[in-house]
Amino acid sequence: MRRFAFSLFASVYFLSFLQRVAISVVAGALEAEFGLDSVALGMMSSGFFIAYALAQPVIGLLADRAGPERVAAGALAVGAVGSFMFAAARSFGVAFSGRVLMGLGLAAGFIPGMKAIAELFPPEMFSTFNALFVTIGHAGSLVGAAPLAWMTTAAGWRAVFTGLAFVAVALAVLCAWYAVRKGREMAAGGAARQGAGDGARQGSGQGPGQGLEQGLGQALEQVRGTNREVVASVRMWLVAFFLFAKYGSQVAFQGLWGAPYIVSVYGVSPTQAAGAVTMVAVGYVVAAPFMGRLADRLATAGMDLFAAQRLLLVGSTALCVAVWIPMALAPGLVPWGALHVVIFLLGVSYSTASLAFGITKDLFPANVSGIATGLVNITSILGGAAMPPLVGWIVERRLDAGVSAHAVHAGALWPCLVAAAVSLALVAMVTRPPRARAVGGAGRG
Repeated sequence: MRRFAFSLFASVYFLSFLQRVAISVVAGALEAEFGLDSVALGMMSSGFFIAYALAQPVIGLLADRAGPERVAAGALAVGAVGSFMFAAARSFGVAFSGRVLMGLGLAAGFIPGMKAIAELFPPEMFSTFNALFVTIGHAGSLVGAAPLAWMTTAAGWRAVFTGLAFVAVALAVLCAWYAVRKGREMAAGGAARQGAGDGARQGSGQGPGQGLEQGLGQALEQVRGTNREVVASVRMWLVAFFLFAKYGSQVAFQGLWGAPYIVSVYGVSPTQAAGAVTMVAVGYVVAAPFMGRLADRLATAGMDLFAAQRLLLVGSTALCVAVWIPMALAPGLVPWGALHVVIFLLGVSYSTASLAFGITKDLFPANVSGIATGLVNITSILGGAAMPPLVGWIVERRLDAGVSAHAVHAGALWPCLVAAAVSLALVAMVTRPPRARAVGGAGRG
């Protein structure tokens, strides 16, 4: 059952990534059908990410309390309702609400999956299955580009999102079935552990209420202290806003505006443009496992792991800036025949994101690193929510200035270059805290 459970949670994460970028291939249809301007279209994309980010703390708490499979089942049901709403929408408000519900529901893709992997596999296998889990998730963004564009051309966007809703329903049913089976298997062992716990409380002379009150008091005090340590860390915020800027530029291109940009600059069909955008996901999926192994190899060869991760982050972000310079400042300079390679390199440049979470973990002792990683994750997702409307606003300003609709997207992606340059400056400033403080406490970064 371990591999079944892993495949199930990986499928949920796959669907989450697919839905993140799916709106990019139906952008033109949404603009035409709902009469949306570019700002509204950007907000349509952002609704998913805002809901996704806000749901993360609740999803994490519920996964700890109720178990990852139960949380995933319930959340997927919400995501399915959102996809059905989006597919049936006749107004912007209903479609936007559907995207928000999709974000809330598919927020269960990451944290429950990580928790399930920790429960299913021994520590020495965690990194392997964690890397595989992340790679499968990002493969969803690959399917959400060109293959989804082909399906949309053949069946229409409403049919495609209805189909995705049924996929969410099927995954919810499987998660619920797995939760029931897991509960039955653990019932006997749970009863035995309960009896042992009662005996221990009697032997200590402490009632269950008294122990709970003391435990909660200590836990709350610890949370307050660790929260202060994390929030005061300048280094943590450098990493968080590094990902905010870099992931924001990725979502703006891959998740919404890449295909309209390519259609505008190169005059190709939306399906051809979606095929080119797919190369971001291809580059990411191909390079991400290699980047992780390379960091480990450098550490094995004698380099400090923190330094190795930072080196790869700086190098990959410099590549990101180099790719964005011609795309943002000289649209069309890259020939169509070479564009797929350039966009593949853009995907490679984004593939080191997981190393930023490794750096975050290394900045803090174990009892604080989980909170810090959660804050960094939420901040990065908010970057994905902020950038698409910004690019949409620039598109609208260009239209107001008299730029033709055919060429309006060509010069609208310069915020992605700015974001990449800012992210390079931020990650270059990240340094390891003094050893003593890194072990004893987070300090002020």
